[in-house]
Amino acid sequence: MIDREPNIVIIGGGTGLSYVLKGLKKYPANITAVVTVGDDGGSSGEIRDSNHVLPPGDIRKVMISMSEAEPLMNTLLTHRFSEDSLFANHTVGNILLTALFEITGDYVKAIQQLSKVLNVKGTILPVAQKPVTLCALMDDDTVVYGESKITSANKKIIKLFLKENDIEAVPDVITAIEEADLIILGPGSLYTSIIPNLLVPEVKEAIIDSKAKKAYICNVMTEPGETDGYTLSKHVNIIGSYLGKDVIDIVIANDDRNIDKEVLDRYINKGAEIVRVDYDEIIKMNKELITSKFIYINEENYIRHKSEKIAATIFMMLLENFY
Repeated sequence: MIDREPNIVIIGGGTGLSYVLKGLKKYPANITAVVTVGDDGGSSGEIRDSNHVLPPGDIRKVMISMSEAEPLMNTLLTHRFSEDSLFANHTVGNILLTALFEITGDYVKAIQQLSKVLNVKGTILPVAQKPVTLCALMDDDTVVYGESKITSANKKIIKLFLKENDIEAVPDVITAIEEADLIILGPGSLYTSIIPNLLVPEVKEAIIDSKAKKAYICNVMTEPGETDGYTLSKHVNIIGSYLGKDVIDIVIANDDRNIDKEVLDRYINKGAEIVRVDYDEIIKMNKELITSKFIYINEENYIRHKSEKIAATIFMMLLENFY
């Protein structure tokens, strides 16, 4: 008889990860969210450069999604100051995380302290001890430096690598992966939210060595400058090129193509399209494929994963492999 709750490690960054965690926190499991530290744009990039700290934006989003604090507190952390303010374009959450880092001298401790205030369900960890500079070799043999510049280069990405060669994983990240019963990659930007975590050598090795089931949750839409024209199998193959083709066991994807035309057209006009689920190719890869209508349109008319539905799918998958 198993006398503990299962351990889930979910790895990525950005908005997609937050939506999954928002639903998953309601289930009886020990959740560890491992967040990328390569963001160099917007408020996070400015704070990273001026204060020489980890970019706080993705961590803040994940923290709010895992919080069980009063809604007003979450609203406070997401509040962004106006352009003519002393704190122009920065969020309260980003400023608080940066202040706590300066007080504690340790980003993991800073996250822990703010997590207590927000009553966070689970553990949030940056993947590495310091910021990373994401680099991309493009199809014209040029190299683009910086996450924000990679997607705006409008070139085909051939290979990602880190500029730094001394990046070390946060030790607790490795421990969490070693103790995991389920490891999830995504959802999130393939090249700028998921793969950067796999470029930290210790993290890659720990995932490969883990006996836990490994699942990949694919984005609903392709992303201009990153995954133009990518099918589901192409996403899986790219992860396999960094992690090993046989490491991912389960692939989770949306198969709902009945999206409001006005909403879809807005994405199409920006160069994005629905990720096509090419069932035959995934079967050839010997992956377990789970598909469903996982999406909805939020109040801002963006396509998002249904937090509750995808969390339920993950937990049912966990039950099959844990109990």
